[in-house]
Amino acid sequence: MNRREMMLAAISTMAGVMVGSPTLRVIAGEAPTTSASRVVLQGNQPEMVRVLAEMIIPATDTPGAIEAGVPRFIEMMVANWYTDTERGIFLDGLAALDASCRTAYGTDFLGCTAEQRVAALSEAEKNAAAYVSPLPPGFLATMAKLIDERTPFFAKLKELTVVGYFSSELGATEFLEYNPMPMRYDGDFDFAKVGTHWSH
Repeated sequence: MNRREMMLAAISTMAGVMVGSPTLRVIAGEAPTTSASRVVLQGNQPEMVRVLAEMIIPATDTPGAIEAGVPRFIEMMVANWYTDTERGIFLDGLAALDASCRTAYGTDFLGCTAEQRVAALSEAEKNAAAYVSPLPPGFLATMAKLIDERTPFFAKLKELTVVGYFSSELGATEFLEYNPMPMRYDGDFDFAKVGTHWSH
């Protein structure tokens, strides 16, 4: 499986998470939860977000999360579009990740080796999966759980990383197939061939 296939598979599994409530609020044109930009990531948290985003979408033959500006996107969303509940879960998740690394490895997340970071993040992913997995039957019930503002830290982090990457110029033009007019223009179309239908 190449990088593109791997990423598309990841996107498929994230389809529900990607429509989390902050993303929906932006798409719907709602106003930010705060009127002015503010700094919410403190201490080592900005660097943690950079490392975590790049772990989720690393640079290979296409740009990674850092090059696409995803860390800035994440901080902007958490600061200006998250509710207090969502913001608290995200910041507490960063703190919990640091704490779990200190307990397991005697150092914070940034002080861990690459293998230790992967193990710590995998544990956070399991916690998120445990929250989402016991879903009642039905698509609407599933979506209701996924857009709950109490969705765990890892689900929020992955949503922001994926949405931030594929809405960036680099992600949209160098990973996806960019087509400014995704259709064929025909200025001399013979409608007699298809009748009065306006689309085909």
